[in-house]
Amino acid sequence: RSGNSSFDVRQSLVLSWSYELPFGKGKTLLRDAHGPLDWIVGGWQINSIDTFQTGSPFTVTMSSSALNAGTGVQWPNTIAAGKLSNPTVKQWYNTAAFVSPGSYVYGNEGRNSLYGPGTKQFDLSMFKNFRLGAVETRRAQFRAEVFNIFNTPQFYNPGTSIGSLTAGTITGAGQPPLFQRTSREIQVALK
Repeated sequence: RSGNSSFDVRQSLVLSWSYELPFGKGKTLLRDAHGPLDWIVGGWQINSIDTFQTGSPFTVTMSSSALNAGTGVQWPNTIAAGKLSNPTVKQWYNTAAFVSPGSYVYGNEGRNSLYGPGTKQFDLSMFKNFRLGAVETRRAQFRAEVFNIFNTPQFYNPGTSIGSLTAGTITGAGQPPLFQRTSREIQVALK
């Protein structure tokens, strides 16, 4: 069967940025800070990786096969548009657009013709650099990192087996192997 690749993510935009805050000794604001004040306000840096991409394709199949070929799945016949203009988690595609092709027939549904949900994820981190002693080369760094800071659901593709209870329904979220998608995760470190 010809069709879209399983890795066909049509659009992807990843923004990566870093900003050193202008506070503390030698900076624009509070440049004369020293002692405890410089330790508190100086040396901070904000970083972010923002990911926006369209979803990955999937193939609709029949939950039970009348193909009688010994192995493999049976594709349904497409009788209407499967794509919905306003998909939801409960109905991502039009399941009524697919019917059984009958016995001994593969069906005309194409490979990977529909697309699942995309990704919108913001990862944010804050670093604080501390000078250790009078030597400029000795430093410690505190890091606080939050992946998916807004805890935006990153949904899997919907159920694809026509005739099953989960057909067209998204039943999970998290981190599929193809993408760096996750529910909110927080980590801190000192090095």
